Amino acid sequence: MSDKVLLLPGDGIGPIVTAAAEKVLSMATDSVEIVHGMIGKSAFEETGQYLPHETMDLLDECKIILSGPVFTPESGVDPLKTLKVQLDLYARARYFRTLAPDLGVDGLEMVLWGSNNNVSSEITEVTELDGVTISKYIKSTSYSRMMSLALSDVEIRKLERVTCLTRPDFFPISSGMFADTFQTMFPADVYETRILNVKDWASHLLKTPSLDQCIICVDMYSHVVSGMLGGLTGYDHLCPTCYIGDEYRLYQPRHKATIEGLEDKYINPTASILSSATILRDLGLKDEAESIVNAVKETYVAGERCPDVGGNLTTDEFVEKIISRV
Repeated sequence: MSDKVLLLPGDGIGPIVTAAAEKVLSMATDSVEIVHGMIGKSAFEETGQYLPHETMDLLDECKIILSGPVFTPESGVDPLKTLKVQLDLYARARYFRTLAPDLGVDGLEMVLWGSNNNVSSEITEVTELDGVTISKYIKSTSYSRMMSLALSDVEIRKLERVTCLTRPDFFPISSGMFADTFQTMFPADVYETRILNVKDWASHLLKTPSLDQCIICVDMYSHVVSGMLGGLTGYDHLCPTCYIGDEYRLYQPRHKATIEGLEDKYINPTASILSSATILRDLGLKDEAESIVNAVKETYVAGERCPDVGGNLTTDEFVEKIISRV
């Protein structure tokens, strides 16, 4: 995998949080080249395109992308969604960890895998005389493709416990196909596996939150599971989200919108900074990745945080605290 990262600042708070990630990543290593591109409203104002050809050309040399938030134009065509489809980013991974004991379950760390339904399935809505019919088409290979990436991640991270979440009481055929694929990809004689109904897993989550290391969930319920894991580890806007395909990875971290009464200079860039750590791990730079994660955790434990998580630091002040610990 190339040691070049394509940075797409995007719009709004995007340039702020991606700049923070770039500063921390550059402090952790000098072996990764940052390449800058454009996307979104800011790109349209300069080039007349929301996803410029110049940006697409950069993908010949950059296989890892870090993007800030992007405004959806009035046409309704989301340039980031278009990019995910063009690059065939059919899987989505979300990485959760508790950064300080007061934010969630201490020591909790897990990854949630699912399919990117913008690529792997099609949902249609048809207006009927007295209601709406909703149908969903799932590609036969979507489950095995996604789980093969999850398996590779599990092997690299040396995880042992893998949980499969389905909803057979609502969708028996697709849930059965999902579970069968899971059992084939993750044999019980190699991994400590569980196959659970989502609602049963949720009912036991608060009692044994640290039982899981990797969760593979049917895409229809992955947002619900993500919200629960976000609550157990603090906030879901602190965790990296990555869209993955055979050749490319696109990190699109979530960030809390500006807090009322506070300026943009107080935006929390934690998700982008932790994305930079995961990027380094993807590139085989494990020690450098851990140095960023540990610096972020130490900063949080010290109470040096942005206002959305109980602190009073600006974005720049928060970044400097992390850099001092890398």
